[in-house]
Amino acid sequence: MALHSSLIDKPRTSLVSRYSLLTVLILLGGLISLGALYERFANDLETALVGERLTSQETATASRLAAFMETYQYQLAKISNYPGLTAYLANPTGPGAREVANLLHLEADVPDLYGILFFDRDGHLQHVVPGQAASGPPYWSAEDWSISDLPRVRLGDATLIGPHLPSPGRSGWVLLQRPIRDAGQGSDDPVTVALHLRLSSITEQLDEAMVTPVVKLRLQAADGAILDVTGRPLHTTIPLGDGPEVFPGWSLKREVRSEVLFGSLEKARGWLYAGGAAITLIIVLLFGHLTGRLRRRVDDLIAGADALAAGDLEFRLRGGERSDEIGSISRAFNTMTLRLRDMIDRTVRTEKMAVLGQFATGVAHEVRNPLATLKTTVQALSRDEADPDRKELLQDMESEVDRLNRVVNDLLTYGRPHPAEQRQIPVRELFRRTATLLRPTAAERGVSFVTSGESTLTLLADGDQLQQVLVNLGLNAIQACQTGDSVTLRASRQGPDVIIEVSDSGCGIDPALLATVTDPFVTTKAGGTGLGLTISAQMIDANHGTMRIDSRPGEGTRVRLRLPGEKTKKGAWGRDDA
Repeated sequence: MALHSSLIDKPRTSLVSRYSLLTVLILLGGLISLGALYERFANDLETALVGERLTSQETATASRLAAFMETYQYQLAKISNYPGLTAYLANPTGPGAREVANLLHLEADVPDLYGILFFDRDGHLQHVVPGQAASGPPYWSAEDWSISDLPRVRLGDATLIGPHLPSPGRSGWVLLQRPIRDAGQGSDDPVTVALHLRLSSITEQLDEAMVTPVVKLRLQAADGAILDVTGRPLHTTIPLGDGPEVFPGWSLKREVRSEVLFGSLEKARGWLYAGGAAITLIIVLLFGHLTGRLRRRVDDLIAGADALAAGDLEFRLRGGERSDEIGSISRAFNTMTLRLRDMIDRTVRTEKMAVLGQFATGVAHEVRNPLATLKTTVQALSRDEADPDRKELLQDMESEVDRLNRVVNDLLTYGRPHPAEQRQIPVRELFRRTATLLRPTAAERGVSFVTSGESTLTLLADGDQLQQVLVNLGLNAIQACQTGDSVTLRASRQGPDVIIEVSDSGCGIDPALLATVTDPFVTTKAGGTGLGLTISAQMIDANHGTMRIDSRPGEGTRVRLRLPGEKTKKGAWGRDDA
């Protein structure tokens, strides 16, 4: 039956690749979730920074601007009610004019004022009192100076005129105007007085309103101009939020610059995403490398399964020395193949034994009876034969019949072994009988036969079978020796077991033959059957023991038997003590 080149289907999808993809998806999901949390945190942070303190700061700024304007409303009211002011305006050099002039110069000498201006009934500039900050028109020249096109709003009893926005070479300003009233008169004076205020003095009240780096307060004037803290008009594309009204027509505006604070957060978010992408790439590359390595090791497992399915029980997986899961599988696979090989060997051996048993029974039935007849006939002919040559020929024939009978007996013994009848056997008695049987043969070949070891050992075995094994091993050892060599039979204890060694200093066994010497019909002897060691190994196995053969050509052979024993007192075997 032909086997397919690969009996195991290759996986169509990689489990490791699935786990790798799942890990990457989980990582990406985590990064996306982290980004969403970051966005929410940034929005919450902006809301907290912009909204939480802004209301109170706007209120404080509006109050500061109102208080600033109220201060100059009070000053304006005081100036408009000063006695003799109308007379001073009518005749600045008349009686008492110096006192009024000194008073006006004192009132104008304020950093926030350019000066004090007086207008007639028609709104034309009538008189100016310059302050310490006065410069340009209308003080040194009234040319190109007019208030007719400036917006006006009522501020209590006064009128707020302006703003006049700054231009190259000219400062920005507003006028706080009020009619002049003489003491004792109940009618309106035809003349008005105005404080010429620096526009930047008003917008400077915004300076402390910078509540956060992301929010700045601006002032929207009556003409719609948006003024910064220096009083300059602001041109911006950033949407402005509405704040509270400071005084009629004038209100606060909020400018939100989130990039000031969130620029670093945006940069951090960029690094976060870049780092996440780099980590994802590293994980993909790492998993790709690990997947390749794991796939190669899994391919080894598949190759091993293919080899096992094809009947190659000698195949061994690499990597069993590793301590990971694949290494554990490799070790388990190698152990499985060893045990499977042993099981198959035992099964084959059992089947061989069954076949051989049937064969031996048939041989015994068909051969032993004719052999017995042949032997009886040869013996009868030999007794009546007078010719010495023919008598010797008949004796040789009788010997061959005996040898053939022994072969049949060996076949019966190997093919239908008797179960072991285990009992306690003293090693001393076992060695004594073995030495009695083997010493004559050893003496004929000029070989020394020695027994040694512990004298009081007892082992658990079938005495007759063990005696047959030792005699067979001893004969093999004697036949492998030359004159002057020695054979040693030695007993010792190893844990609960008894060790019996049969060693010789003979020719040894060829390494190529050593692995098969216990197989049936394998022999190096010209007249051997090849069943002696096979039967011996069979009997040792029946007695729950093991047999191991070690040999080197030219150095001799040692057969080591391990059999179950019992605890006894120890003694020493002496040379030739049987």
